[in-house]
Amino acid sequence: MKASNLCLELYRIIKHFSPGLVSLLKQTKDPRNPSYTTYQNYVHLFTRILAAVFRIGSMRKMTEEFNKNACIENARQILGLETLAELPHWSSINDYLERLKPEELESILPKLCNRLIRMRSFESSRIRNKYWQIIVDGVHLFTFNERHCPHCLTKTHKDKNGNTIWTEYYHYVLEAKLVLHGNIVISIATEFVENETEDVSKQDCERNAFYRLADKLFRYFPRLPVCLTMDSLYACAPVFDVCRHNNWRFIIRFKDGSIPSVAEEFHALKGMEPSQSIVRTQAGVTKTCRYVTHIPYQSHDLNIVECIQSDLAYPFVFITDLPVSKRNCESLVNDGRRRWKIENEGFNIQKNHGYGLTHLFSKNITAMKNHYLLTQIGHMIAQFIEEALHLWRLIRAPSYQIAQLVKRSFQTTILSETDIASIYQQKQYHFP
Repeated sequence: MKASNLCLELYRIIKHFSPGLVSLLKQTKDPRNPSYTTYQNYVHLFTRILAAVFRIGSMRKMTEEFNKNACIENARQILGLETLAELPHWSSINDYLERLKPEELESILPKLCNRLIRMRSFESSRIRNKYWQIIVDGVHLFTFNERHCPHCLTKTHKDKNGNTIWTEYYHYVLEAKLVLHGNIVISIATEFVENETEDVSKQDCERNAFYRLADKLFRYFPRLPVCLTMDSLYACAPVFDVCRHNNWRFIIRFKDGSIPSVAEEFHALKGMEPSQSIVRTQAGVTKTCRYVTHIPYQSHDLNIVECIQSDLAYPFVFITDLPVSKRNCESLVNDGRRRWKIENEGFNIQKNHGYGLTHLFSKNITAMKNHYLLTQIGHMIAQFIEEALHLWRLIRAPSYQIAQLVKRSFQTTILSETDIASIYQQKQYHFP
């Protein structure tokens, strides 16, 4: 495909997968005095989202890249504005994000996800053709040598004699991501792990943030069939209680130290019933799955599956409340191992491949949160662009190169009236 057509594909992807995006941006409450505003609130937000889509890793570079007539005109058409003299300067965007309540942006992501769930393009991604898989994990964002704000988490580093060497101040976020396709993992809810004040007696932690995150998810999607996939930190009765209360299923990585009594029973029973195991060899790799069902723990009935691969030094063990049988134990392990997608397709790409997840776009804590949330929206759009172009066999290139090609098209080609009219023509998106 010619690069000149990629601007049109960007617009088409936004209109198809996120048709309400601009409307939702407009609905955010603008904290500024209308008498002193040059740009509408959604122009600031959309400009920052575009920077994430194009993997522009700094605010200054964003202003340089968007200081082109084609960029301004294309943004005007996508936003539905009659006139737009220029796109806002990076400092203007930062000033706005320092004042915007992050809750305004937090509410946008689940609404966009709701559209994706209802459009039924991703039905094949459901676990057992029923449950939408939501992966929960945390990521370290920023570290400082001195206190950055009253909400910083702290970690004290000591020498072998117990003397304090230095204190680390950092920010952390717990993320829930919805699995839509093999390579599409998008943010559905966010909870920042932070202290309320500087002098708290007990710090906030990831597990406490999970309970707040679970409340958000249930509030957003009270009837959605969900299967949570998490690491071993969450293998505990309170988390099981939350899942049962919300009518959710779970697949959690399990380690012996998480629940010693359950681990002991599993190891005692896993070799006693040969019918509860399966061995497969493919491409020279032997995979052995064993499972034990109906292990009681407090008021819960738990199942555990262990998978040993001949090419790996360690086993994969998962604890779940889903029914387990010889027919589905292998697929359950595959579903559990998908938890690493939040690291690979999620955090790793956002950290190391142009999104600047750990880049300090602003030192203001409110702006930091808003930058993070807008990055999640931009990454969502970018994933759809990449997968759609692969699906139509238009471009076969690394994701970073695709982002650069789309950016170049946005900078050099102005959408015509014919292009705008073609947006509404039917185009098929069936992701296997």
